[in-house]
Amino acid sequence: LIDLDVELPPPIDELDDEDSEEGKLKTRFHKVRERDPKKVKKKKDDFLKKHGKLYCEVCKFDFKREYGSRGDGFIECHHTKFLSDYDEPTKTKISDLILVCSNCHRMIHRKKPWLTIEGLKEIIN
Repeated sequence: LIDLDVELPPPIDELDDEDSEEGKLKTRFHKVRERDPKKVKKKKDDFLKKHGKLYCEVCKFDFKREYGSRGDGFIECHHTKFLSDYDEPTKTKISDLILVCSNCHRMIHRKKPWLTIEGLKEIIN
């Protein structure tokens, strides 16, 4: 049943012309778990040495091929060991890291439980 006393929102095209204020400054404080940037650099260096280029290990996207010099050397690094699973600092090995494009990285972390690399590969293949 539909409640006819409920006011429906305006159609989307009417909302397009409404102004909304953006750009307010906010200060936020939160804790973050530190990652070792040297591990990420080593992963990228090792991968580049082995494969001759950086590309997503899930979908094979290559930022340099797509964006030229702007994409050269760019790739995200996903940690397969989630620090949120640990109460104390833990050791990370290069084998705990995987290079991924931004889209694949977002899909892994889109919602919990987070996807495994194998789970993401199954979805896109």
